[in-house]
Amino acid sequence: MLTEQEVFEKIEDAVLTVLNTEKGQIKRESMFKADLKAESIDYLDISYEIEQRTGIELDFTEAMEFITEKKGDDVTDICVQDLVDFVMLVASNKDSGK
Repeated sequence: MLTEQEVFEKIEDAVLTVLNTEKGQIKRESMFKADLKAESIDYLDISYEIEQRTGIELDFTEAMEFITEKKGDDVTDICVQDLVDFVMLVASNKDSGK
């Protein structure tokens, strides 16, 4: 199973690829829209890149449900750590056979 740091690094690589940002610009607290200037279409590309790097299939709808449960229904932006937490949950469920 991937460690949280490994998941962060794979997400960082995916975001670097999709958004053409510079290494070191992406932090766990970076907000996708506000800080990284991600647009709606970018989320699908980032999701695909994460799947390619981790082998973990991500469901965007499940991700948003997870994040809104954590942050509330009025969430308008998500941070990198939110995505790390979701990928860790999916990886944990996959490893336990859920």
